[in-house]
Amino acid sequence: MFVQPKVRLGNKSYTQTELQDYRKANTQRYNQQVRHDSRNKEYTTFYNSTQWRKLRIQVLTRDNYLCQHCLAQGVVNDKDLIVHHKIELKRDWSKRLDMENLEAVCISCHNKIHEK
Repeated sequence: MFVQPKVRLGNKSYTQTELQDYRKANTQRYNQQVRHDSRNKEYTTFYNSTQWRKLRIQVLTRDNYLCQHCLAQGVVNDKDLIVHHKIELKRDWSKRLDMENLEAVCISCHNKIHEK
């Protein structure tokens, strides 16, 4: 008899089937709360647009695919980069495509920026 190996996730172990069900439920909950929430539809549409994707590549190229916050501290970091809006979309929607309002940062620095 074949016994499915368990995968550890947090403090719990799951079989592959249980893990798939868990991920499916989480994805559905995330999509309902974040992607398809009426407040966030505009943001989701923007971030999925061709215009944003092209601009994102331009910003990453301009910043040489390096985290600008790490670089300011003398650390060269090119891992896990995202393009960050200095002035958030919620505060000023008109600056969403302004190159001067965008910078490449790593996820760690991005989390530090939004902790404040």
